[in-house]
Amino acid sequence: MTRRLMKDQDPPMTVASRGQSALFLIVAFVAFLGGAATQAEAATCPGEKLIKSAAASFAAAKKANSAAAYSAAVSKYADVPALALYALGPYRKNLPQSRVADYIRQTRAYMGRFIKKHADTIVQTNLQVISCNGDLIKTTNGEREISWRVSNGRIRDVGSSGIWLVVQMRSKFVSIIRRAGGDIEAIFKMID
Repeated sequence: MTRRLMKDQDPPMTVASRGQSALFLIVAFVAFLGGAATQAEAATCPGEKLIKSAAASFAAAKKANSAAAYSAAVSKYADVPALALYALGPYRKNLPQSRVADYIRQTRAYMGRFIKKHADTIVQTNLQVISCNGDLIKTTNGEREISWRVSNGRIRDVGSSGIWLVVQMRSKFVSIIRRAGGDIEAIFKMID
């Protein structure tokens, strides 16, 4: 009867077979964690696809050497009205409602010219994300770093080598309007 019980039961586990089972469980667990880390990494940098698409558009504009192409890329990937109005700082209240559309159109063109002028610093291809922290995404192409502020599927600012587009615009626009005694027309003359 003892023989029969032994025959009906699973073969006893040897030390070697226990080691193989433990190894299998460890490998499966590590594979699971690796997959989870990859998914978590993708989830922590939701703006990566946006910035890579924008970078490709800026690279095409650089190849075309066209401020209009840069302006079109800015329009596609950035919230130009919000950026343009932000650039006015405390003088935003001086912009007549009847001039808002004109101002935004001219600011879009100005941004295209600005990016064209700084294309060697700002425009990059083959971007690799090096860090993602909230709305700030830092990238590199191996030679230069570029930082992006992204929210709600739009680029809010872009900077490299200490130059931030929106910060530069606001500083310049506010300074020009201030020197003109608060006259908003001064900004229209500058961005035309």
